[in-house]
Amino acid sequence: MACKGEEPGLEGNLAAVLHQKYDNYHTAIVVDSTEDPAYTVAKSVLSRCSEENSQIYTSDPAASASGKVAALLTALARDRGQAQVYAIVDSDARVTPTWLGNLVDPLKDGSVGATTGFRWLFPSRGGFWSYAESAWNASGTNLLFNDRYNFPWGGAMAVRAETLDKIGIRRLWPTAISDDLALNAALRKHGYRTTFLPQCTVATFNQTDRHKFLRWATRQTALTKVYNRGLWNYAAGAYAFFDFVFLLGLISLVCGVTVAPLWLVPSALLFTPSLLGILRSIQRNSTFSRAMPQFKEEFRRAKFKEAIASLIVPWVMTYCIINSTRTREIEWRGRIYKLTEMNPLASP
Repeated sequence: MACKGEEPGLEGNLAAVLHQKYDNYHTAIVVDSTEDPAYTVAKSVLSRCSEENSQIYTSDPAASASGKVAALLTALARDRGQAQVYAIVDSDARVTPTWLGNLVDPLKDGSVGATTGFRWLFPSRGGFWSYAESAWNASGTNLLFNDRYNFPWGGAMAVRAETLDKIGIRRLWPTAISDDLALNAALRKHGYRTTFLPQCTVATFNQTDRHKFLRWATRQTALTKVYNRGLWNYAAGAYAFFDFVFLLGLISLVCGVTVAPLWLVPSALLFTPSLLGILRSIQRNSTFSRAMPQFKEEFRRAKFKEAIASLIVPWVMTYCIINSTRTREIEWRGRIYKLTEMNPLASP
């Protein structure tokens, strides 16, 4: 677990990671420095939990890598090849007691390069943009059920140590901004597949506004464009088609009002995809509430607000795709990173 700053709920998230129902595992918590607020929180949690098989490390400097990638490389170096499997979890993620066991088990299959959960965002307070962010994030789960387009998500994933060695991750990560997207590209290059486990989905409690949400969504889309151009092209084509159909629906509606009522029939048909988006949102909510039964009440409270907010997801995606075509650098955790197609490097 890479930690930076005092994330909301960090104490509980750390405690959940330290109390997994798994016979033999070691927890490596990596912070930027002992001055980081996360260091004090982690020390406090470790002292209360009395977990002997856990350690806090300060991150080794890696100028060209992102802060998280530097933390992961530090953890790999400190382990000195002792572990058979490495599991990675974000500091804002709340895991269940069986999360690690569920994540590791499918790695017995040698064709599986990585296993992954995903993040489900629960708005910690009301506000339209928090629900919109949750709906935007949840729409990404559609891809995870598709072997062609899925990917290991860096906030809840596991990989065998021997797999990391085969794909040369220690050579690739030092120049990477995104740990998971770089890992996904390497796994696919070597013919490995990724297995998505809905029961390993983690909970994150979010609160945002329009500016922060659009900046975050654009950053994610820009990173996808750099590391997974095929997926970005697929999204660009799909949402361009959706926008075209919606605009035809608007034109038909106007014609139905101003020219002839008969135009209202194609208008209703062309607006159907938007209405189906609401039903898909409700269905996703029900599916993941069964995968995460301990958060059943949170799912229930968010279900319909999130479904309504899902109406703007295609337009947010269109905005992000257009913006990502001219995005040359991103800001992440207080650092600026320059993007290039071949080698995303951190700026000096």
